[in-house]
Amino acid sequence: MTSPQAKSIAHGRVAPASVPDGHVRVSILVHLPQLLWELGCDPADVIAEAGVDPSLLADPENTVEFRAAGRLVEHCVARTGCHDFGVLLGQKSQPSDLGVVGLLVQHSPDVGTALGSLVNHLHLHDRGGVPTLEVTDGVAMLGYAVYERATPAADQIEVASLVIANKIMRGLCGPGWRASEVLLSIRRPANLEPYKRAFGAPMIFDAERHAVVFPSALLRRPVATADPAVRSSLEALVTALHKSSPVGIAAATRRALCFLLITGHASEDFVAKAFEVHRRTLNRRLRSEGTSFRQVLEEVRCEVARQMLRDSDAPIDRIAGSLGYSGASAFGRAFRRWTGLAPHVWREQASDHADDH
Repeated sequence: MTSPQAKSIAHGRVAPASVPDGHVRVSILVHLPQLLWELGCDPADVIAEAGVDPSLLADPENTVEFRAAGRLVEHCVARTGCHDFGVLLGQKSQPSDLGVVGLLVQHSPDVGTALGSLVNHLHLHDRGGVPTLEVTDGVAMLGYAVYERATPAADQIEVASLVIANKIMRGLCGPGWRASEVLLSIRRPANLEPYKRAFGAPMIFDAERHAVVFPSALLRRPVATADPAVRSSLEALVTALHKSSPVGIAAATRRALCFLLITGHASEDFVAKAFEVHRRTLNRRLRSEGTSFRQVLEEVRCEVARQMLRDSDAPIDRIAGSLGYSGASAFGRAFRRWTGLAPHVWREQASDHADDH
């Protein structure tokens, strides 16, 4: 299903907004008022209480700070008492809510090209999280991870995004498509029913990443909805958007590292290769923005570590390995440097804080 707003973008009648670093289009959040009504809350009151102007959600092309969107979702969870809020929000959303990027995916010639477009261009919609696509040994994993630092309700945002990723695959492959399995980097919820309805596939909780898993052979499948003429006009629009809203090197590095950590390739050489520059050039550009590769890597590791400790029951040694540390001791020393606490103490305090809410 394509929204009227998305159709207008596709035909050049509406120019999509540029999204600044650390912001996201509100398009998915436009479904939030209806969900709040269904959960027995007054949307205007809840949204305003979270410090967001309710009128902002009237136009999907508006943008909001990513952390403000997280605070809004966090407040919705607290006010409704619904800990499955992210799943329900994702179910109300459509791939076309991703605007020009969603349309580009829909009009790709095959599934692999479609997902490549999603990975390469989602930052035109969302500059707080990153889609991930990894293909190894005949298996493909499509996921999403938040990289914006200290984002509230990152787990809810990631789960909502994974539900949308699942919908994208169904749109590309047909309504009968089902993932081989779904990986969720959260602890097993008390109520599994919303997750079963959303994914309809085996689920693994406390995973190292959020991802829908499927045979990589599907990447070669043609997309029945593709219109080459529409795609051509969308590609021209995407090129213009890239020129009008460039990504700073520090933000781009943070985004790249969020993905590379997941795949085990979070090195300076890998990032420089991804940007097609020499590592000295990468460091010079990072210094011009007041940072360094090591500092950005530490920030991303710290953010991912806190998310995994807070949102899942994954063992600490497994978290250490997923972040590229030789063992729990090395990870513990780094974590104490970041937070002043041992990982298990930080996790206990985060759990106590969550119980208070």
